[in-house]
Amino acid sequence: MHQHGTLDNHHQEGPQSHKSLTLEDIWRAIELDQFFPYYQPKVKLRGMEPVGVEALMRWRHPERGVLSAGAFLPLIADNFLFDELAFIMLEKSVAQSRAWQKEGLDIIISVNMSPDLLHDTTLPDRIAAIVTEHCVPMQRLIIEVPESSIARGTDDVLETLTQLRVKGCGVAIDDYGTGYCDRAQLERVPASELKIDRMMLAGASRRPLLRQQLEHSIDIARELNLAAVAEGVESPDEWDLVNELGVDMVQGYFIAHPMAGEDLRDWLARWSVDPFV
Repeated sequence: MHQHGTLDNHHQEGPQSHKSLTLEDIWRAIELDQFFPYYQPKVKLRGMEPVGVEALMRWRHPERGVLSAGAFLPLIADNFLFDELAFIMLEKSVAQSRAWQKEGLDIIISVNMSPDLLHDTTLPDRIAAIVTEHCVPMQRLIIEVPESSIARGTDDVLETLTQLRVKGCGVAIDDYGTGYCDRAQLERVPASELKIDRMMLAGASRRPLLRQQLEHSIDIARELNLAAVAEGVESPDEWDLVNELGVDMVQGYFIAHPMAGEDLRDWLARWSVDPFV
């Protein structure tokens, strides 16, 4: 739940109002259970196979309609409400995973964790308890952590991520290219995915320097044996570029907008017949 991929803030649903949102509004919304996840599919380039989804936070506001996270998360950056919302998203996403499991859908869900929570070495046990309660294998969960938290990575953060991996959970380094994490820092992280930020992708088909940075990021992922995921792919040109450069997985509006959990089965059916329609 950070300022790029997960905020998903260049499209915002619902009518807008001039009244500013407040922390009190967010507290009330938590009490009234108004926060929920939408899910954005992630597709493996080889074979065009959908392999998972990322849970993206939404607020069902009584006056403004459904708000995307860019409308409210900046209000609570570095605030303990961030942690509260992270666990709400985790709980609801794991429950949705169980529902999909009962329908025969084998979908891996990526859930964002607030950076402050990564310092809590009890976090892996807390996550495992939620997953176990819903009878979902830990292998169906990926915890996404922003690159910036890796760049500032302390021993307790690395211990938390290591324990998540030991328990079978995936770990994705999110927003790669925005947090100035060097190669040595990446090598210390027991990650399974490197999610390359849209900032690096946008315009790379026309700007040689950006393309070079993108290629370098994909090379680093390969060298560290991480799956390279291109975030925020929005156009045919961007799709063609990441295809040419050989990323492993792609996520973005060109493939699918975030959707309600109950809509995923229909999307999967359409995708299998005619992708990109």
